[in-house]
Amino acid sequence: MASLSIHYCILAFFCATLLIIPYTCLAKLPENHAALFIFGDSLFDAGNNNYINGPKTDFWPYGETFFKHPTGRVCNGRVVPDFIAEYANLPLIKPYLQPGFDNYTDGVNFASAGAGVLPETHPGTINLELQLSYFEEVEKKLKQQLGDTEAKKLLSKSVYLFSIGGNDYITITSSVNQSNVITSSYKKKYMTMVLGNFTTAIKKVYKMGGRKFGFQNLGPIGCMPATKASLGITSDCAHEPSVIAKMHNIALPKLLKKIQRQLPGFKHALYDYYTTLAERTLHSTKFGFKVGKSACCGSGTYNGEFTCGGKNGTVKYELCRNPSEYVWFDAAHPTESANRQLANLFWNGHPKITGPYSLKKLFDIL
Repeated sequence: MASLSIHYCILAFFCATLLIIPYTCLAKLPENHAALFIFGDSLFDAGNNNYINGPKTDFWPYGETFFKHPTGRVCNGRVVPDFIAEYANLPLIKPYLQPGFDNYTDGVNFASAGAGVLPETHPGTINLELQLSYFEEVEKKLKQQLGDTEAKKLLSKSVYLFSIGGNDYITITSSVNQSNVITSSYKKKYMTMVLGNFTTAIKKVYKMGGRKFGFQNLGPIGCMPATKASLGITSDCAHEPSVIAKMHNIALPKLLKKIQRQLPGFKHALYDYYTTLAERTLHSTKFGFKVGKSACCGSGTYNGEFTCGGKNGTVKYELCRNPSEYVWFDAAHPTESANRQLANLFWNGHPKITGPYSLKKLFDIL
């Protein structure tokens, strides 16, 4: 054993002298290791917006339930990818922009609150195209750390999680009222543009080695407290935003089947986020919640105004005593309790909810 240790020490010293490999002497990962790479908007953001001049939630009461301090997640605690990482026996996946973070062998989170598929949606956030450029940088660093062969193996075994597009549609429906609706032809044209850019992103990740993808479809944006409050809606859900979200969600599985035919080895899990969150919003008690239509934190009708946290003490807001009793934490984002239920369904839900694969099955494929 002593002789073997000496050999390892000599090898480590030799590796340290190679300037072209800054991290380690072509580290080798376990055969069953699969990382998690996360792309998306505020539903998946783990804190990237803390480090940009964009919308932030780096203040109390965000993070109060689990972390006991704000992390940049738009939630009182954990978001869906945090639970997915836990189920996959991975550590909490860190935001790409976190200072000092440079080991990506477990994955990385590129998601940014406010981001869209289209670059013009909420300028100043990390749109999907920019997230992909960051992923290209990660690929280069993995090749430096692991060597080309091991890096390609890791990327092919990894799971790529996407939740994005909601902000693109919210931007064109936020000013719509009951007397002003978007034409059907414009909806189709706009949706084609969003899905076209999304297709380009998927194919880019595939070209870089990705084979296993998880997609969360658009949520019930017409049922969000923010949407109902801004449009003065007293019914359960606003009609126009609901229609365009459903259009996207009908087109998405057709698109993924087409991509599957085009790209050998492409496998995916598509989770019906819309239905599962809408059910909890409209029938909250059935799923263990007391309040489904109003947010825990905010102000105005349904607590649907984005005032949670009071904007550094300049605005009054309401905060419920027990977020776990609520489906929505703020005007547009679920509580940790809701996220746990939603993540469970994404991980291993019924095929009618998540298919053709579940995330669990994708991680099991090596």
